[in-house]
Amino acid sequence: MLSISAAAVSAGSCEEVDGIESICGLDKPEDLVVAPNGRDIIFGQFGENGSLAALNTHNNSVHILFPGSDSRLAVEEFWGEPSCKTPSSSLQAHGIDLSMRSDGRWQLLVVNHAGRESVEFFELEFGDRGRPRATWRGCVVMPDQGNINDVAALPDGGFLVTHMADKDSEMWQLFLSFFGVDSGYVYRWGRDSGFSPVPGTEGKMPNGILLSPDGESFFLNIYFGNELRKYDLASGELLANVEIEKPDNLSWSSRGKLLVASQHASTLQLLKSLKQEGNAPSLLPFSIYEVDPDTLEKRLLLRREGQPMGAGTVAVEVAGNLYIGSYVGDRMIKMAMPAGE
Repeated sequence: MLSISAAAVSAGSCEEVDGIESICGLDKPEDLVVAPNGRDIIFGQFGENGSLAALNTHNNSVHILFPGSDSRLAVEEFWGEPSCKTPSSSLQAHGIDLSMRSDGRWQLLVVNHAGRESVEFFELEFGDRGRPRATWRGCVVMPDQGNINDVAALPDGGFLVTHMADKDSEMWQLFLSFFGVDSGYVYRWGRDSGFSPVPGTEGKMPNGILLSPDGESFFLNIYFGNELRKYDLASGELLANVEIEKPDNLSWSSRGKLLVASQHASTLQLLKSLKQEGNAPSLLPFSIYEVDPDTLEKRLLLRREGQPMGAGTVAVEVAGNLYIGSYVGDRMIKMAMPAGE
């Protein structure tokens, strides 16, 4: 396990700190997924003028997938609601999920808060030299009061999405959560069936969600409940749970383990960090855990506080390196994959 607290560095600096590299010039890279080529990282930018982007990990170059000059729009074969045939004029990307559809094409789902509360569908393809490009293929608009965080594709073309708390009463429900009141749950969406809450997924600010590789179970982070849960997808049965402080997003490591980002700031610190300027990183403490998907046994890989970046929301592994994003600030960070404790 790596435990480090960096020496003082100016807030906006992109200098390497303790062997940790900053990839700057970004806008709140809240969630990351590894592209099928094993080289690029697809990420959502969570700022008010956000986007969907790709990082080439060989040279740290970034290009915008949507909206931008390379963006492509489907004119037929929409994958979301039949009525959604026009993209949002802007994109505030929150949770994202990459999966292969039954016909072998790559589907990218993006939680969007700009213009509409929705899950946006993209087809991810690879052009010259393997450079990714995205084609918008529709959306699903959330029910009234929808206030979503993360999404996980299902084998049947539907998805699971976490509803944190009703949009018009989010702060009140956040307050009630301190007294044990659940604020949200998981929705399941299908093209024919529409939306339905998943019984038994109620919790205090549901956050990250991830499907198992075999499609038989899913993992759910309950942020203010300090808990990671595992459910059977078919029956909805809770199979196991483990305590993790403020768990955010999840990903899969090269060893087939879950990588779980955990935050340690107080609620007041978190709320203040949401209002800080976008050109400087948060320095709030966070950890990355490795969790066995069968037993939910956890192992601390990293605990970090201070420069070059705090408030980690997600970690993905590429070529022996860990890339970590955040819900605030101008960067993601890169470091060698820790050995763990």
